[in-house]
Amino acid sequence: MKILVCDDEPGIRRTLSQILTDEGYEVETVGLGQEAEGRALAPDGRFDAVFLDVWLPDVDGLTVLDRLHAARPDVPVVMISGHGTVETAVQAVKRGADDFLEKPLSLERVLLTLEKALERRRLADERDALKRELATLQERGGAEEPLLGDGPAMTRLREEIRRAGDSEARVLITGESGVGKELVALALHRASPRAAGPFIEVNGAAIPEELIESELFGHVKGSFTGALDDRKGKWEQAHGGTLFLDEIGDMSPRTQAKILRAIQDGKITPVGGAKTIATDVRIVVATNRDLPAMIRAGTFREDLYFRLAVLPLRVPPLSERPEDVPVLTTHFAGQLAKRRGRRPKTFTPAALEALSGRRWPGNVRELQNLVERLVLMTPSPAVDVADLPPETDGLDRRAADPEALRPGQSLAEARDGFERRVVQKVLTETKGNVSRAAERLGLDRTTLHRRLRAWGLEGAKEERP
Repeated sequence: MKILVCDDEPGIRRTLSQILTDEGYEVETVGLGQEAEGRALAPDGRFDAVFLDVWLPDVDGLTVLDRLHAARPDVPVVMISGHGTVETAVQAVKRGADDFLEKPLSLERVLLTLEKALERRRLADERDALKRELATLQERGGAEEPLLGDGPAMTRLREEIRRAGDSEARVLITGESGVGKELVALALHRASPRAAGPFIEVNGAAIPEELIESELFGHVKGSFTGALDDRKGKWEQAHGGTLFLDEIGDMSPRTQAKILRAIQDGKITPVGGAKTIATDVRIVVATNRDLPAMIRAGTFREDLYFRLAVLPLRVPPLSERPEDVPVLTTHFAGQLAKRRGRRPKTFTPAALEALSGRRWPGNVRELQNLVERLVLMTPSPAVDVADLPPETDGLDRRAADPEALRPGQSLAEARDGFERRVVQKVLTETKGNVSRAAERLGLDRTTLHRRLRAWGLEGAKEERP
């Protein structure tokens, strides 16, 4: 990934460059705002993120932010300043910045901020793709089933959705990243008596902490810098329908307390407002985090958890339903062909069997990305085993010897042990560099950190190559 750093202090540029380079990023630095614009907007300037100083000698950093956001809204921009104020931070975020850092810069804070900014953008891209997919389904009258798969796991999930849909009870959807939790939430809405009402989504990982309360509950004019008009929040917009709180585990304790109060009272109060507003919404939430573990760690409210988990639904990972891989592969190939106005590319039975044997740590999203790559890059009309990328063979589920199972050991335990050995081997090969190991394994850095913590290997992330 390529990162652009713009700061007029050579020391800051050197520090950021060293920190990010050590983590495996490709870094380019400039000292002027016009230089940053020129590089970021150049045809070859496809940066994945930008660190931008607020105070620059030639042009105001917020002005540069406006221009970058207008031309490349998909590129995360993190503002940095040695004289930051709450008003400046809020103004920067309102104008498109993903986050705001104050000098002196902390190594861990820089990496965490960049990681979250990239994750928010990835989730936003995924959400936009899902919305385009859902819009296509709605144009077709909703006849096509968005939750594809004929195996027992998906059959059971669809039955659970049908039963839960008739209820007004709150639903907690759990599952790994990329399994399609938003599609499950929408299916719940469509199966409910509220299907004719609005379906409103709030992504807890995609909205900065400074703005989440306004996003949820709205605000009144003048309540903070940049609040130029009254604004209705997502909670009120969902009146009569379903409010989907995605990534609930990423919301701060303060936001959790506000959500709990709104659920208990059935009323909300806009930021800066004095009057309460009665609302009638059904709450559906989703997370890929272990909320009971977060409760034990003191980072998630137990009372909110029990309010939300009235009807728990678990979305199975793709590794637990390999029989659905051929159906999904054919579906994604057909989608791509329709968008491009071409005849769908087929997959040979051998290729489908090989794909079904993969572990799919990135779940359905990973499969969709791979299918798109294969359809675009394979010259022949049919994709065969020889066209599959090498990593498909390296993580084949069938590579594990069934004879190696210990007496009484479950398949899940054997699979977990195999994953741990593979991760330890790759970490050794990358000399403890988590970012490079994650890239080798086809995982995002956050997911690998979670697995390392679960295995008691978290200390590996402190090592440098």
